[in-house]
Amino acid sequence: MHATAYPSVSSTTMEPAPIIATEVSFEELYRREYPALVAVATALAGTPADGEDVVQDTMVKALMHWGKVRRLERPGAWCHRVLLNACRSRWRRRRTEARFLARQRREEPSTQGPTVEVVAFWAAVRRLPERPRLAVALYYAGDRSVAEVASILDVPEGTVRSDLSRARMALTNELEH
Repeated sequence: MHATAYPSVSSTTMEPAPIIATEVSFEELYRREYPALVAVATALAGTPADGEDVVQDTMVKALMHWGKVRRLERPGAWCHRVLLNACRSRWRRRRTEARFLARQRREEPSTQGPTVEVVAFWAAVRRLPERPRLAVALYYAGDRSVAEVASILDVPEGTVRSDLSRARMALTNELEH
């Protein structure tokens, strides 16, 4: 008599026969499970692109653990379990990110953008000659003293005062017209 895959029954004990899994190739598993995995992932993730990303991650894990996965009775079920775990992790990350961003919005003071006048002023400053332009930017925007501006530009303090004075006159003339 030849061996079969049927359970053997002895008169004293009744033991179930071991389940013999039919091994499939990774390509077969991928083709068979991909559509269902994408459908589940899209339903859970919200968009087809996010769903496909999660499925690709799942299939990469299946390939990395293929030695173990291919011997399972239902490798597709393993893939679905990995997919669900990945979706749960994604939800946790997004929930944590949303809480962080909400906290940041509460804590961060919001400022209005510059007024039209401020934009016009700095546009006029950018049209000044180089040294007065740098002196104005350092003095007003950089909140530097005349001595600090002089040191940075490597010119005497009197030159800085002169540049600032001439720049004020030029800016006043330009902005009034």
